[in-house]
Formats: sequence, structure tokens, C-alpha cells
Amino acid sequence: MNRSSHWHHFAFVICCMGWLGISPAQAQSIDDLPYTHTLNCNAEQKSPAVGTICAQPKPKNFDESHTLRGELLRQDMYVVGLYRRALENTAPGGPEQAKIIAEQGAYLKRRDACGQDAQCILRVEQARHKELITLTHKLQKELPYEDIQSWTRGLVFPDGNGKAQPLEQRLLQSFDQYPMPHVTLPDGSTVFWGFLTGAGQVQSLAITDAQNHLRLLGAADDLLLAGTDPHKLQQARLVVFVRDPQALARYLPVVRAWAAADVLGFNRKCPGQDHARCTAALQAPLPIQAYNLNCKTSNGKIIQQHCALPLPQVPDDVSPGLFWQ
Repeated sequence: MNRSSHWHHFAFVICCMGWLGISPAQAQSIDDLPYTHTLNCNAEQKSPAVGTICAQPKPKNFDESHTLRGELLRQDMYVVGLYRRALENTAPGGPEQAKIIAEQGAYLKRRDACGQDAQCILRVEQARHKELITLTHKLQKELPYEDIQSWTRGLVFPDGNGKAQPLEQRLLQSFDQYPMPHVTLPDGSTVFWGFLTGAGQVQSLAITDAQNHLRLLGAADDLLLAGTDPHKLQQARLVVFVRDPQALARYLPVVRAWAAADVLGFNRKCPGQDHARCTAALQAPLPIQAYNLNCKTSNGKIIQQHCALPLPQVPDDVSPGLFWQ
């Protein structure tokens, strides 16, 4: 698959995930932001461009793949898919996200200005498609694999069953999704998470700052969909690792919000219809432990109990509704 085809396929996947209610990670429900839906030919009120697109003749065999109508609909889908991805890769409510929303609005006005000229509409859609491919490459957030390896190489930590395993292996094996679930915070930090293929309850977490420097790592076992029952939560755990205890204080509210989203299965609207469930999850005894990777150990490899860090008192001022997958 060439590079252009890859991005066409990527936009298609992102868009279809939205139709199915399966959203990539996002700072809030992307559906609540402007211009995030593909055109709807069944809508009672249509913009000029949508009216023109939907008025294009349908083939008798219903195969629109090689028709002007089909290409217009396909380009609309590509544009919306890549636009949504661009929003997901920017800080929620920040100036960069606002700029992208404004640019999408301007694009739709240009498309409407074509009136009944379907070829003009197609040219405008194709131009926006190319712009968004370039923007997506620019904004794409990458997990700092080399930093994770540098932090964890040679270290050993017990897994959820008490069996010692290389920490590097434990974390990286659960970062195997593409696109990887992630969310950008208002301060520019990015939260990445993933799960072991075939074992969704084995998860990894990483947080980078605005300069993409690794600040925190985490490993979760049996936390996904654990709910708020204290007995079930006692059987789960989320272990976080830092090199600087100040990073723990800074990011613990984020970790707690992610854990609360995790026990609920992610994709919760809070504030919104899931507010009570999110509040209950934050008030539940989330099984979080923290360790200092700069702690000196007797054998230099095994992370021992004296490396544990007390969890600071922090406000629950980050919403579990940030985390979607």
C-alpha cells in the first residue's frame, strides 16, 4: 500500500469507527465539536453543496464506486475522517484546535460557494483532503519508544500474578495498536495507552509532556471494566513509574481519571449523562501504586518495595470523560 493509499484507508477507518460508535482517543466526544459528521443525504435541510452532491444520479446497480456521486461522497468521508484525527491530536479547547475548526468551516463555505457545479465541489474536496493529509502528518503524536526502553531496560518487576518479568517487555507488549489511543491535555501533555492483543485487561500507560519527553509510565492488570466494587478493585492494580516524584504529583490527577475511565470501560460522557458513574469511579478505591525508577536497589535490577512512593493528595480535577477508545 503506497503512502497516499494508506492515508485514504486510514481516513476511511477513522470515519467508519465514528459511525459504529467506536471512537479513537479524544479529549472530549469529537461528535460534540463542529463539522465532525459526514454529509447526510436524508437530512431535511441541506447546505447548497450537500444538496448538489445528493442530487447526482445514482447508478441503477447501486455501485457508486466509479461515479461522480460516489467520488464526491468518498472525498467527503476522507475529509471528515482526517479532520477528526486532526482534532484528536490537538489540545482540547486550545488555539490550535480552534484554528483547525475555523479552517474546516472555511472549507465548507468554499464548497457551498460552488453551488450546483459538482466538479467545482470535487476540486474543493480534493484540495482539503490534501491539506488534511499534510496536517495529520504534522500533528501525529508518537509514543517515545526509545525513552521507554531507556527508562526500563534491565529492570524487573512482578506482574499481576507475582511473577517477575522484564519491565520493558511488560510495557511495550501492550502498546501494539494503530492508531494508538491517546489524548492531548490542555497543557500540551499527551496520555498514551494500549493493551495486550488478545488480553485487553493487560494494559500500559505513558504520559509525555508538551516537548514529548517521557514523564510517567504505568502498567495495569485487571482494571478494565472492573467497576467500582471494592472487592473487584482489590484484585486489580495500576502501577505507575516515574523518575521524578514531582511528575507523580503533577500527573496523578490524570492517572486517576484514566483509571476511573478504565474501570468503566472508557467512552463515558462526563460531564453529561455519565456524570454520576464517573464521580463514583473517582471516589472508588482505585488500586494505584507508584514507584521511583531512580531508586537504588540492592541488585540494580529488581524494583523493590522501598522504592515505592506515597501517593500525594491531589484534586480530582480531570474528567474520566477525556478518555475514549
